[in-house]
Amino acid sequence: MLDEIWTPAAAGVVAGLGVAMPLGAIAALLLREGLVNGFRVAAGAAAGVATVDLVYCTIATLTGATFAWVIDDHRGAFLLASGLLIVAIGVRQLCQGLKQGPRVAQEVERASARRAFGRFVGLTAINPITLVYFVALSGAVTTSGGSWVRSIIFVAAVGGSSLAWQLLLAGVGSRVVASVSLSATRVIGVIASLLI
Repeated sequence: MLDEIWTPAAAGVVAGLGVAMPLGAIAALLLREGLVNGFRVAAGAAAGVATVDLVYCTIATLTGATFAWVIDDHRGAFLLASGLLIVAIGVRQLCQGLKQGPRVAQEVERASARRAFGRFVGLTAINPITLVYFVALSGAVTTSGGSWVRSIIFVAAVGGSSLAWQLLLAGVGSRVVASVSLSATRVIGVIASLLI
């Protein structure tokens, strides 16, 4: 019984961190969200990212590796669309950061946690590599001869570890804003936009 709990829990934590930890465009956007809008709004964004990871993991666990080839066949189109969207967001943020003073930029870009959640759900959902990643991992977990409990534990561990990592990024971003001047915050925002 312990093996039925701890093995999928450990696999889920590793899988969740494996998809969450690479510092790509979403991580840069999340750090910037904390920097510009504070922890509360960035935590909403972090929850959006983790929610998509949880949903994709659930779908992948329920379907196993059945649909991986369908997603992989259209990966180029997904990558192009998501790449163009991320670049557009980076350009928009860069333009806003350059044309506004530091104090004005912070006031204008204040957002609600709910809007940040929705925006980050959309940004994360268009990344097909996340879904293919979970399909590959969950296929191994769900076909290992365990009960449905293993799948539930695996999915819960993925969601929890992804959320923990995203909240850490949100916290790092929001702590930076407390320790630097408004001018430095503006420079960091511009650099983050260029990295995106």
